Amino acid sequence: MRLKHLLVTLLAAVVCAIPSHAQILVSGYLANPASTDSPFEYVQLVATQAIDFSVTNFSVVWANNGTATSNGWIAGGAVSYGFNLTSGSVARGGVFYVGGSGKLINGSGSTDISSGNWIRTINTGTTAGDGFGTAASVGVMDNGGGSAGGIAVFTGLTGAITASTTPIDAVFYGTAIGTAKPASGGYTLPDNDRYASAQGTFGNGTNTFLFSDPASAQFTSLVGSFDPENNIWVTARTSTLITLTASSAFSKIDSGLMVVPEPSAYATIFGAVAFGGVVWSRRRRAVSTK
Repeated sequence: MRLKHLLVTLLAAVVCAIPSHAQILVSGYLANPASTDSPFEYVQLVATQAIDFSVTNFSVVWANNGTATSNGWIAGGAVSYGFNLTSGSVARGGVFYVGGSGKLINGSGSTDISSGNWIRTINTGTTAGDGFGTAASVGVMDNGGGSAGGIAVFTGLTGAITASTTPIDAVFYGTAIGTAKPASGGYTLPDNDRYASAQGTFGNGTNTFLFSDPASAQFTSLVGSFDPENNIWVTARTSTLITLTASSAFSKIDSGLMVVPEPSAYATIFGAVAFGGVVWSRRRRAVSTK
């Protein structure tokens, strides 16, 4: 009985040590459409569990660096722009989109991708963000370059985010950190495949990783593998730049791009999702079995 009690105690300690679950992960973004950027920028995300956003709210924040401030993700103005996710739903392993109201693959006059699962859109050229962020016809998502741009996902609404709130996922991209690192404070980070909260805000310690710097008309696809059962990254994300044209098909960014076999019975895989021995594409169609 003592051994049984000890095992139960140890199991409880291990479970408590597992970090909070990352329900949503960033899997891609179009930061610089071929035409005027607003309202055509968007982010692609993957859900690691089924979510009804009317019941469980989340938010997405874009960091558009001129110069970051000590307020980090909630700086507002021209620096950060918020989206509240309060309606719609996504299945476990499902892909969805957040961004400008254009819902086109590569800016004005390009392929209509409104058939995708768009959870929140705003006319970013004329309308302020949810909670913070000013409208801008030139776009509200950073194009990268010498001062990194960023994307973060938070549990709850933008109004509940503070300068010290930790996102559940975040990515940065560009050629250099530049002014994305302020003198104090800055962008808080989760413990994910590329960053560690213990190292401080973005730009401090080892928190310096940048995904590829996209040129105009390039969609950035992030490919890696995540085990949601244990809330750990099995393979860290890497970025691939996909050059788009006005006639590019939605499948160029939305269909399964690669399948990575994983030991877990349920592993989220960017480009595809595997669970129960069945591999599903980004549109949740069965494409093969293991």
